[in-house]
Amino acid sequence: MNIFDSTIIHFVNKFSHHSVMVDGTISLICHNHLLKGGVILAIVWWLWFKKSEFQPKHHAHIIATFIGCIVGMALARFLALTLPFRLRPIHEEGLNFTLPYGLSPDTLDGWSSFPSDHAVLFFGLSAGLFFISRKAGAFAIIYTTLFIAFPRIYLGLHYPTDIIAGAIVGITIVVLSNILLVKSKSLESITNCSHSNPSFFYSLFFLFSFQIADMFDSSRALMGAGVKLFSNILA
Repeated sequence: MNIFDSTIIHFVNKFSHHSVMVDGTISLICHNHLLKGGVILAIVWWLWFKKSEFQPKHHAHIIATFIGCIVGMALARFLALTLPFRLRPIHEEGLNFTLPYGLSPDTLDGWSSFPSDHAVLFFGLSAGLFFISRKAGAFAIIYTTLFIAFPRIYLGLHYPTDIIAGAIVGITIVVLSNILLVKSKSLESITNCSHSNPSFFYSLFFLFSFQIADMFDSSRALMGAGVKLFSNILA
């Protein structure tokens, strides 16, 4: 472990296991999907429907941001599976990490901590909002830092460098997707679908927004169950 991670983790961990209310509140914020994705996605929907002469361009940026987030999440999973396995702070025996009240020591056991997919997704979304509104983007960055990234460090689910690496991946890919895709014909056809076939478009838009707010947990669970079922059939 590098000195940057160890210094921050040891400092933050000094405040752990002193107050049931504080630890419980931070744990609630960390694990509640409404407080994580729900807030950011509410901003996305507000910007989508906000009347403006630049509304078509804003729609294109939102779609490009969603595409970038999908690519970023896929890359994060690829890196987590291919890079050397990294224990989370709560599982690192040499760290002597003090568990906050209510947190199981088996939380996310077996999952590599690097990079943080939460950071990839929500810092990526925040970066995409900057293309539409600097105020909304700045708020999203601050909110993500305080209510999504910090609780995961406090609870020992990630090292600071996990968060930083995830943020770099998410922001980079979303910025590139906005630069490269916004003026493309394929993206224009997607945004036009919101006018030509709104019932179809907004049904999918809602489902995808829900999956982002849910951190794709429902999709992962279905895919995992499908793979297990398929494996049992072949066995």
